Amino acid sequence: MYRAYAEVVPEVERDPARLEALRQSVTHYKPAQAIARKQKATGLWSGNLLAPAASKTYGWTEPGTVYHYRRLLELGWPPSERVFRNADRFLFQLLSRIETDDPDRTVAQRALELLIEFQKPAKTDPGLGRWARRMGREGAACALARGGHSDDPRVRGTAHTIASNISQYLRSELAANPFKKAQGKTVLDPHAFPPTIFAVEMLAFLPPVQRERAGFIERLGHYFSSPAPRRAFFILAGKKLLKPMFEILG
Repeated sequence: MYRAYAEVVPEVERDPARLEALRQSVTHYKPAQAIARKQKATGLWSGNLLAPAASKTYGWTEPGTVYHYRRLLELGWPPSERVFRNADRFLFQLLSRIETDDPDRTVAQRALELLIEFQKPAKTDPGLGRWARRMGREGAACALARGGHSDDPRVRGTAHTIASNISQYLRSELAANPFKKAQGKTVLDPHAFPPTIFAVEMLAFLPPVQRERAGFIERLGHYFSSPAPRRAFFILAGKKLLKPMFEILG
């Protein structure tokens, strides 16, 4: 009710007293308060970043930071609430370009710490670390764009980088056949960079980027108009085979 009144009703027709009452009712909604209470001092939830739900394959026991952040926004919590400010500090760090294989050990260690749930296995698997950094960066950009940071140059810069990588993939031969064989399984070619659920949601909340990348948005629309392959496949993240959860192939 709060979101409908705040986002759909024209501002000149809103009753400030009713708007405030609805806002208060949202912040006192018990399921939302329960989510907020689970947040750690680090600004994270559940010791993981990407989980939409529990998954043995990924080692997740419950939904993670990006999901809970988005869920509170969906429930109508204002982005100015402290719970978002706490999470934003970490999410903005995830937008950095540092990688776990950086020659500077201090930088590489900091990048490793940003992997959260993939930190331990990535110590011996740089490929997994690179995949986790990319997914973490996209998840963070998605959450921050939805959380009202669409004008922040760090978010927009990351969005343009993600859009450029996807655009290059859409123009490549890989887009027609993005699979290969590895470890006896059909996997998504590690060089393929298809759009993810995070990238698509990020773009949805960044109208300026949509306007600036109009040609790319048109190509993306054509891509989504084609049926997704029915072929079962895995994600090859370094040495690890993962079930596809974020990638969109049509």
